[in-house]
Amino acid sequence: MIFGTIGKPLSWEAAAEARIQRQAASKYFLDENEIDQRLHILTAKEATVGLRPLGVPTLDANSSVYAHKPSGSFAVLLGSVFNRIELKAQYLSGGKNANDAEVAWHTYAKSGSSGFRELNGNFILAIWDASKQTFYLVRDHLGIEPVYYCRKDGVLYFSSRLQRLTRVPQVGRQLNYGVLQRYLLFNYNPGYDTLFENVHSLRPGCFVKIENGKLTVEPYWRISFAEPFDKDEATYKRELLELMQDAVRLRLADGKFRPGAFLSGGMDSSSVVHFMHSVLKAPIATYSFRCFGKTYDESHYARVMSERYQTRHTEVPFPAEETKLIANIAQNSQEPFSDIGIEVASFLLGSRVRAQADYVLTGDGGDELFGGHPVYLADRAAEMFAKIPGFIRQPLTHALQYLPDTDAKKSLPVKAKRFSYSCKFPASLYSNRWRIYYTPEELQKLCVPDLQQRVNGFNPYRELLEIYSEADGKDHLSITLYGDYYSVVNFYMRRMELIRHFGVEGRMPLLDHRLVEYTARIPSALKIGKKGETKVILHKVMTGELPDEIVFRKDKLGHSVPMKNWMRESVAVQTLFKEYLSSEIVRRRGLFEPAVISRMLDEHQRKTHNHSHRLWSLLVFELWCRAHLNN
Repeated sequence: MIFGTIGKPLSWEAAAEARIQRQAASKYFLDENEIDQRLHILTAKEATVGLRPLGVPTLDANSSVYAHKPSGSFAVLLGSVFNRIELKAQYLSGGKNANDAEVAWHTYAKSGSSGFRELNGNFILAIWDASKQTFYLVRDHLGIEPVYYCRKDGVLYFSSRLQRLTRVPQVGRQLNYGVLQRYLLFNYNPGYDTLFENVHSLRPGCFVKIENGKLTVEPYWRISFAEPFDKDEATYKRELLELMQDAVRLRLADGKFRPGAFLSGGMDSSSVVHFMHSVLKAPIATYSFRCFGKTYDESHYARVMSERYQTRHTEVPFPAEETKLIANIAQNSQEPFSDIGIEVASFLLGSRVRAQADYVLTGDGGDELFGGHPVYLADRAAEMFAKIPGFIRQPLTHALQYLPDTDAKKSLPVKAKRFSYSCKFPASLYSNRWRIYYTPEELQKLCVPDLQQRVNGFNPYRELLEIYSEADGKDHLSITLYGDYYSVVNFYMRRMELIRHFGVEGRMPLLDHRLVEYTARIPSALKIGKKGETKVILHKVMTGELPDEIVFRKDKLGHSVPMKNWMRESVAVQTLFKEYLSSEIVRRRGLFEPAVISRMLDEHQRKTHNHSHRLWSLLVFELWCRAHLNN
């Protein structure tokens, strides 16, 4: 964990500074029972930064400090710089034993803040430049490591753990009711204001800078789609294979750590395992979960990959009874996020890893690299649908809402009903319009009047619209992908926090910033074909590399879990909702109308509507409140 302040001295800062001499921490800095002899605190006149292990040790909890004694400057880094060897050779003569913080400091010293672009890894970096009286707080390019901050009375407080930061009395735990509504809309928080009032998440590829008492947030790296490549397929194949191979190579730890991979059998995770196999000589431990059901079970493809690459494969059953883990997940989540195919499944897989591996590589990021999300096809369909005259389109979308739900995940009625519902939302939200679960009228009915008043004019779409306004792509898909990198990708990253609970690090080679930069310049026509084929260029690149059964499969399922069916059929799941979303519990929480939630439960049970996403997000929020707000 990285934790600190910069600004005028406060009592807990003074106590932290005294910790250097007497190895004792202030109650505001650490709980007494969590004092660890490995705690490092670096101080200057205006800055205090503490770094310590937290929870179960993992590789990505790697922490390092560097004090530049001649100037009084220092650097503190949490996480990993994967290209440290290359940077040592470039910036440190004789720095053979330099740690990541020292490498980061010298990169900054030679190149200034633009040097942050050169750090390839998942990290949080704090630098105090004494000569310039300037402080930097830096988040990695794609935001794999979270960092939270709050400025109060001229002091910047920051931490890699939201729950730690809000324990500081000056920060506090006041719920941000506007962000709560945004969470309900999207089932996670896609913006950078957190669920706690006046506490923010630093955007990926950005740094907080304090100079002469003035705080600014500035980007050091941003994805550009402005200048598409004009290359032939052979060149794309050669260059992408090299880039993906190197991204995997950098993220493979040295031989004393055991590698693993999350392997669904999709193109992304299969490609990662393919490149791991070409680099490693030892067998790879692979992990996948399995839900039974025709439109939910893709375990066959994971087994195909395991047999081809001779991995030590673990297939973890995911029955309805495992949903009880959601209470543990809420306890370990900085903010609530709701997707049972991500959260519970990741927690299940994480619990099994340490028997054979110390860290896992995942295929996260592949959908954004190559255009793989089904919502991108929905965008294309919506452009055509919008050409239908309104007097036909509007009655049609209204009528489709009365279609009954089915047990299948992606049946035609399910798709048609969801499509017609999402078409109500502004096209300016691009792919995120398909991820919204309430109209303004529905949200107003769900929330009690007091909550509506406390929202105080908050626009839940504002940050997303600002992100899209930055995009420099010339076509719809390019703008959509830009927005997804700065919204939904953050959602997927949060599952990595869950597996750390078991001492497991997750590394994501497909979010290597060099690979992101390269694929952003691949024309959209090579990502989604004219007939709706997704990841066109990836399939061409991996043809002859991966088994044909993987390259040419058509049924993309994507973390499929039959939650809507479990809610109707499983006693274990129904018990969860009765225990945590009963009318009495909802009334006691005082935020939502009990009658509205009871109606949703009834409609879902009767298959009138699929309310599984809405109800699951309400359940997750209640459990998160119990873990992080009640006390």
